[in-house]
Amino acid sequence: MLRLHANSLNSDWFEFLVGLFGDLEPLGHFARVENDGVLTIGTSNPIDRGSSRYENRWSDAHHLRHRLFLREHRDEILAFENDFAPLFVQMATFQPSSVLPVLEIVDFKREEHRRIIEYLKLYQSVTSGKAVGRRMGLLIWDVGQSGDPKLMGAALLASARFSQKIRDMRFGWQQDYPRTSPHHDPVARQVRIDGLARIMQLSVACALPPYSKLSGAWLAAIAPFTDFGLEAFMGSLKRKDVDADLAAVITTTGMGVSGAPFRGQRVVQLAAKGVQAAPGAAGNLYSRAVPEDGVLPLRASFVDLVSEETAARALRLFEVERPEQFARLKSPQRSAMAHALRRLGLHKSLFEGNEMGVHIGALGQNTFDYLRRGVPRPRAERPLLEWKQVVDVWSRRFLPAPTTVGESATKNTKVQHREARQKRLDAARDFPQSEILLSRLFNQT
Repeated sequence: MLRLHANSLNSDWFEFLVGLFGDLEPLGHFARVENDGVLTIGTSNPIDRGSSRYENRWSDAHHLRHRLFLREHRDEILAFENDFAPLFVQMATFQPSSVLPVLEIVDFKREEHRRIIEYLKLYQSVTSGKAVGRRMGLLIWDVGQSGDPKLMGAALLASARFSQKIRDMRFGWQQDYPRTSPHHDPVARQVRIDGLARIMQLSVACALPPYSKLSGAWLAAIAPFTDFGLEAFMGSLKRKDVDADLAAVITTTGMGVSGAPFRGQRVVQLAAKGVQAAPGAAGNLYSRAVPEDGVLPLRASFVDLVSEETAARALRLFEVERPEQFARLKSPQRSAMAHALRRLGLHKSLFEGNEMGVHIGALGQNTFDYLRRGVPRPRAERPLLEWKQVVDVWSRRFLPAPTTVGESATKNTKVQHREARQKRLDAARDFPQSEILLSRLFNQT
């Protein structure tokens, strides 16, 4: 808690400070002027955890940020929903038992595909940034319903970040140093470059309703590990003579350390006999890379909660106090906010929220070893999942188990499995038509 006399700040700084903390109130921060003229500032430490109220606070903050983001794309959303109306489910005729998912590789040169991807990115409550480097995507269509195929969801991937401590430690990659540093190791850097050529960052794994109630995002997260995923990966490479080997997929969760799309994907059920999960994955397709001692966890950033008015105030203060630096910068917004925080003795962690999890998806007992050494996997050690098998395993999350995959429940858990299936099935069948479209969020407060 910090208490300042309001008259100790000039009016511009006072208005900025009150505005900033007002914007960040959903994170637990506040600034108020007391009756005695004292400005009281309170900040919340994002590391403090342990109560349902805490978790709800992050959820509320995420949804607020999402609604603010959607307002900026209102026209785009309404235009898409009008132009692509046949792609959305009509609940009056929707039959979960008829769902038949098929994959289509995204063609980024097609306007239709680009608009679909941009719409799905907006649908995420934790929106993803602009894809960089290589891009690949897989659309999932339901061709089992009456009428036109319905859009179920998609998986969108891009080049992975050059450095990410939590991921790099899991792969066994050494810390990277620039060439001008005495610690620069050209061999270690080449291992990293070779490894990055064989991994992709999964930025979107989402499903539209009512498929979201049927674990559609869980299905999307598996799609890159199929032959369609490999074909999409090959298409993302500039050089077609490169030995394409998608060895691993990296992803970060948004609203918590463990996202539902990356849990419970048992390799023994999804893959052909003999295919194993990667070491440390406990038999799952994805495993969480836990930060080691001395490595800070990733945290969600809520800097987008800062209003245009508050940002403009920071910009004016920066221009007045650092005119030469302001004049040199083409985009001084970030520097302006950094300057304002320094002047007030605040830290950028003010914008931080919940911890995010780093998850790594990989098949094969030796995959991590090959990535650690920077060498390609032998072709005999590049397992792929069969899409039909994946769909059969997925469908038993809400329908009785197909004969091709059998029932995974034991005698003691059959009742629980049956109840969970029925719950998902009922949630999809009873989904309101009024909540299918993203534009419904425009009216939420």
